[in-house]
Amino acid sequence: MSTNINSSLLKSWITEKVGKTLDLREAKNLHIEDAYQNSVEEMDEIDIDDIFKNFNSDLYEEFATLYVTEQDKKAAAKSEEEKKEEQSKIKDKNGAGV
Repeated sequence: MSTNINSSLLKSWITEKVGKTLDLREAKNLHIEDAYQNSVEEMDEIDIDDIFKNFNSDLYEEFATLYVTEQDKKAAAKSEEEKKEEQSKIKDKNGAGV
């Protein structure tokens, strides 16, 4: 992944999403079950701390991608909201002069 992500922020985000461990059900809900199954050997769940021991793992990459995607969506929504507010201000300004 070409984007550098603060690992503390990513870990906090993952913990917020799934808690301290990740199981198959949660992985399926996040659509990262392939990376999860590649990371799990004979365990039923993965401790979130273990994901951060190998930054090149498929699971780390999947979570990083999910995080960046969510941040991009939030930024786009915020930008759209700011655009609407600006248009509203312009409308109000134009209407005030009538």
